Amino acid sequence: MFGIEPRSRGSHGSHGWRRAAGGAAGAAILATLAACGAAPAASAHTPSVLTISLGAASNLNWWPPIVSSTDCGTLTGGGISGPDMYMPLLWFSRTDQIEYSRSIASGIAVSHHDTQYTITMNPKWHWSNGQPITAQDVAYDWTLINGASASNSPFPYCFAGSGGVPADFKSVVATGPHTVVVTLNKSVNPVWFEHNGLSQLIPVPKSTWDKHSNIQKELAFIKSVANSPSNPIYRVVDGPYRIEKAVTNQYYTFVANPKYSGAHPAQIKTVTYLYETSTSAQFAQLRTHKVDLGYLPFSLYGSKNQLTGYNLVPQAAFAFFYLPLNYRSNAYGIGGLFNKLYLRQALQMGINQPGIIKSMYHGYALPSIGPVPVKPPNAYYDPALKNPYPFNLAAGKKLLEKHGWRLVNGVMTRGSQKLAFNLLYSTGSATFNNMAQLLKEDWAKEGIDVSLQPIGGQAFGDIIGSASQSSKWAMAGGFGWIYVPDFYPSGGSLFLPTAGFNLGAYNSPTMNRLIAATYQGGTKSQVTRRFDAYQVYAAQNLPGLFVPTPESMSEVRTFVKGYRSNYNPILGYTPVNRLSFSG
Repeated sequence: MFGIEPRSRGSHGSHGWRRAAGGAAGAAILATLAACGAAPAASAHTPSVLTISLGAASNLNWWPPIVSSTDCGTLTGGGISGPDMYMPLLWFSRTDQIEYSRSIASGIAVSHHDTQYTITMNPKWHWSNGQPITAQDVAYDWTLINGASASNSPFPYCFAGSGGVPADFKSVVATGPHTVVVTLNKSVNPVWFEHNGLSQLIPVPKSTWDKHSNIQKELAFIKSVANSPSNPIYRVVDGPYRIEKAVTNQYYTFVANPKYSGAHPAQIKTVTYLYETSTSAQFAQLRTHKVDLGYLPFSLYGSKNQLTGYNLVPQAAFAFFYLPLNYRSNAYGIGGLFNKLYLRQALQMGINQPGIIKSMYHGYALPSIGPVPVKPPNAYYDPALKNPYPFNLAAGKKLLEKHGWRLVNGVMTRGSQKLAFNLLYSTGSATFNNMAQLLKEDWAKEGIDVSLQPIGGQAFGDIIGSASQSSKWAMAGGFGWIYVPDFYPSGGSLFLPTAGFNLGAYNSPTMNRLIAATYQGGTKSQVTRRFDAYQVYAAQNLPGLFVPTPESMSEVRTFVKGYRSNYNPILGYTPVNRLSFSG
């Protein structure tokens, strides 16, 4: 999940644009300040340390390479956020293709009617302690994923239900030091499975993490250290950086891994992420040159001329923004009424996407019609898809009246039921707060009474990520979904009943069938036709309410090189190890 004000990431969310960057003094000064718990100082000249703005309400609170569904946006492994600590088995290029030159895997052989995938690993890859990355490390990662996807897991796996995890997997077996065989229980579309299933595999150093024979005890241990980045277990990595110092709600310092096996070893040896509590404080980081890479809040776009020594770099990612709905019978104020399509239609017709794009995003956003983005250009978007529910308050109100609702004291009422519920969202984004106010005002014109309820980021995540707390919310705000590691954007991570990020328990048999069809193989025209059918239904059925998808507005110091040229819109970030200082 991702904030409505996207941050240019220093490294991959969920999963969105979560992290940005900034500047600091020399490494010796940084170490001294870190020791006493103070934030690193600003630098007026080319620094030896890259400082990145973590962004408002984006504290890092999950560090293992396997991630919980309540922390999809704070994953530090596999290129999600922070400088990459754990590298994925498969690296995806700017055109959404496997890039073996940057992957731990060197090739995949598909056999047995598309049910068996033999992965060969490049033996050059090593952990930072000098031990080789082996097939056993990949098989161990699958053991963790499979265990975390179970109902009795100490924490729910973020991507359960995506890429056939775990239902389609029959076995993951290390057949040699650098060979892994993944066997499925049915034939599937190899492109989908490689993009959404095998893409989830992030080798985990088994010799370091494997402490219990019982998988649930193993997962309980992982949960116990998930927010303890100073634990020695995080010092063994295979990415270009590892965590060095963490002061919660202040800053996080990473240092280069001198034994990194991949291409482009880090030229910038120390990277610090600074935390801020608000968009205004985030802007102050930029104005005072406290950071080298930062995010320009849309709410302060009109003040951008106050920022000197930066280049503004707008960037689109392979993502979309939406408002999740709670379909459960105990949803706050409204029960299970969101299961009525007409109500979702009326709400969607009350969202003024063109107005939001113009007034709040200053033109740097695109309307969202469905879950597949228009930008960046991709092979999945259906250009024939038209918006089935354009902004039309009168039509939305008429639709409600058609289904028996009548205005009583300004609120649509039917019997004892009123269309009154809450919109729960995380504090920290002035833009989303302004958007929420506009949504409330427009929905009120349809007779829908939405109460705005901003709360702290951690509490917000705990509520929407737990079915046991579902009575506390009806609609959630401030979400973007970037298709990582579900690079084939077929919706399995979001809209299936078993999906780890199906926050509101949406369930449509038709959607289930259409998503399953996108997993099947066939000719190019067959695959395209199935995918288009899924997109059209998602746009029409509204599993969530679609809102504009903004670009990330990255402010990059002029002496930071490589940011724009190395940006990957599929991954949604520029790898920090691809950056350098000029001069």
